[in-house]
Amino acid sequence: MARYARLTTVSWTPEKEAEGVEQQASNRRQAVKMIDRAARDGSDLVCMPEIFAQRHLTGDDDWGEWAEPIPGPTTDAVGEACRRNNCYAAATTIEERDGRLYNAAALIDRTGDVAGVYHKMRPTRGELDRGITPGSDAPAFEADFGRVGFAICFDMNYPEVGQRLHENGARCVCWPSMYGAGRQLEWWAMEFGFYVVSSWRGQINSIIDMTGAPLARTGYQYPIASADVNFDRESFHHNRNMKQWDAIRDGYEAGVALNITHPEGKFTLASEMDDVTIEDIVEEFGLETWREYRRDALDRILDATPEAEA
Repeated sequence: MARYARLTTVSWTPEKEAEGVEQQASNRRQAVKMIDRAARDGSDLVCMPEIFAQRHLTGDDDWGEWAEPIPGPTTDAVGEACRRNNCYAAATTIEERDGRLYNAAALIDRTGDVAGVYHKMRPTRGELDRGITPGSDAPAFEADFGRVGFAICFDMNYPEVGQRLHENGARCVCWPSMYGAGRQLEWWAMEFGFYVVSSWRGQINSIIDMTGAPLARTGYQYPIASADVNFDRESFHHNRNMKQWDAIRDGYEAGVALNITHPEGKFTLASEMDDVTIEDIVEEFGLETWREYRRDALDRILDATPEAEA
């Protein structure tokens, strides 16, 4: 059944405080104000920039000095904003866990609790030099509208991170960052079949459709942009599935949204009905999702590949 949610991106960086003002606490207060401001759009999910909790603190300093646990002060502050505004949001910080440092993004739910934590899988060389430990996977966390995952900044240069999000069932990926990524965002969305919401301190932040088409962008005039998207939607390859297009249209007419991207050999299908889910339609017509198709094809390729000679 149709499961619409409003995704919101925030283009923002905390202001540097005067000497004597505790910067990290200020960063959290400013973040809460931005979430409150974004929530005026009726947002269900607010994506915030990378490690906003440590902005103006990190530099060449010991990052361990500014690290914190999760749950901790930053997730607590964001949690209060989420409770007040009945939304989800990304809380980004340097996390200290079991003696290690991680560049972390936590999904905070509508009650203010931590729904999941992602650790940046592909830190930069500079981060590694400062003691950041790479994460081991890119999970997708359950929200009440669908599965949400994260990638952070330099992750965007490594398709295997997107592949793990894809295999773990993410329908939306929040991407806190320090740079804009441009067409990389569109390629990830199209290749892996999920919505992408970017957030960094620059002017242009984007919300990208599963097909790779931009849905909304921030600009020089306003730092917040939102888009309504349907999470009851899947991405498919043409192969084995295209023969069912007419039957699906005949059976459901305006009850489904079929978006065919011919050059890429893919299409998306969504349920716009209250009593039929995309999973119901997949089962009824024997469709194979892009996730299933891609995994099966790769497994068969690997099975058929001769072992390298010694």
